[in-house]
Amino acid sequence: MNLLYDDVFRVKTKEGSERLTLPSLLSRLAKNDVDHFVGMQRHQADAFHVFLSYLAAAVLARCSIWEPKQDEAFWREGLLNLAGKSGKAAWQLIQEDITQAAFMQPPLPKDAKATSEVAAADQLDVLQTAKNHDVKRTRAAFSSIDTWVYSLISLQTMSGFLGRGNQGISRMNSGFGNRAIVELLRTKEPGQRWLDALARLKIHRQELAQSHFGYSADGLVLVWLMPWDGETSLELAQLDPFYIEICRRVRLRRRGTSIVAQLYSAEKPRIAAKDLKGAVGDAWLPVDLKEVRGRKEAELRALTFPAAGINAEHMRRLIFKQAVKLSPLQNPLDEWQEDLWLSASVLIRGQGTTDGFYEWDVLIPKEKVVSIFGRTGDRSLEALSRESIEQAAVMQNRVLKPAVFAHILGAPDQLRLDDEFATAIWANLVREFEVKWSGKYFPWLFSVPEKFAQDQEIRRWVEILRDIALEVLEKVEAALPGHGGRTYRIRTQVRNRFWGGLYRHFEFLRRENGEHTVST
Repeated sequence: MNLLYDDVFRVKTKEGSERLTLPSLLSRLAKNDVDHFVGMQRHQADAFHVFLSYLAAAVLARCSIWEPKQDEAFWREGLLNLAGKSGKAAWQLIQEDITQAAFMQPPLPKDAKATSEVAAADQLDVLQTAKNHDVKRTRAAFSSIDTWVYSLISLQTMSGFLGRGNQGISRMNSGFGNRAIVELLRTKEPGQRWLDALARLKIHRQELAQSHFGYSADGLVLVWLMPWDGETSLELAQLDPFYIEICRRVRLRRRGTSIVAQLYSAEKPRIAAKDLKGAVGDAWLPVDLKEVRGRKEAELRALTFPAAGINAEHMRRLIFKQAVKLSPLQNPLDEWQEDLWLSASVLIRGQGTTDGFYEWDVLIPKEKVVSIFGRTGDRSLEALSRESIEQAAVMQNRVLKPAVFAHILGAPDQLRLDDEFATAIWANLVREFEVKWSGKYFPWLFSVPEKFAQDQEIRRWVEILRDIALEVLEKVEAALPGHGGRTYRIRTQVRNRFWGGLYRHFEFLRRENGEHTVST
């Protein structure tokens, strides 16, 4: 089965269900004729998009033709040229001779011994132990050919360190980090998204040519072409700026009518870039410039999302370029005048586990595009965005939390905010509060007029926060025990704590609304 000549990919197009080769897929994407990839899991979609974009951009760069609307023959020839002496074998999905390259599978020494084997594409994927996502592994003993392709790409381009012998990618800050995919979009239609990415990758490639990374314009694109003994690493100077990396020694083999994947140990990472902490010029991965506690100055490193996933503050920083370095993929082209989406996705990893797949799309109305992305953008909206996040933290920790703890603990005279029992319950409630206000945050922020009074807009935002906090508090009061005959006393003290904290930290509400007690 060869990706250049066989109809590997099951897709839904404008004409219906079809099967396409890789070159025909690129040709159809250029026509924006692909609606959906059959058999692809959501966490694999962005990895495949990045793969297709880097691959096509490398072909166009080598031809010095930045026009992606080409026919199948053009793309087949371009992909063969990237493969060099390996030729069509580089695109063969299964090659029984392990000393020869196969798709996303490096040549190995002939005496190499596999350390493990998996019999389903799901098992090969970047996912480890499922935790809080709904992706199920090993769903069927039989895996369609294209699912093996998606799993190979996900494994080889998104994996982190997974114990001795299982190395991680270079486009990630440390082996236990994660690779975020952040992109400004006009649409999520696969074809148009791909076309828009290619237009900006041309700009990005020009920038990388002036960078300190030392990439070679005619360097290696398909990293799996080079033999790998597990002991040697490639330098960035050997690579094309749009290199498609691999991080694991893996080979697909035939077992009767089925396919299995054999994995081989590697003592060193394939790409020698550990000191760069993932900041290697990846077009989809922002560079974090935020100061690290204990350091006098910022340290360049790839943006890494925490175990809790993506939150509103992360998206706010990305939109307003606060303490992050972005690439052309996170910025619009000059001619873009419509609504835009800032899209971020990440698979959070722990040590040998997967904590969850997270994604967040923020709609940026066309009326705000110039003020946010313009070269002389108005910074007043950024200041408002920053203060409103701070106010959410005050509402959470100074108003809602004491009231919730008071109810849980039966309104004690001395309230302990470090109580373990209350803290365990609070963990779920604070997440609910954050999810609710986060869903309203960007629609509110982008609803403010071009000229606005910050105090007035903050007041409007705090009122939204207050209403959400009350919803959460009322849910607590309805769900948790009321401590028998003390119910009225507890409710009174809880409400007094809530309104007292609210007016203490947001005095303008006291002046406007007057006092509240349990009776109101």
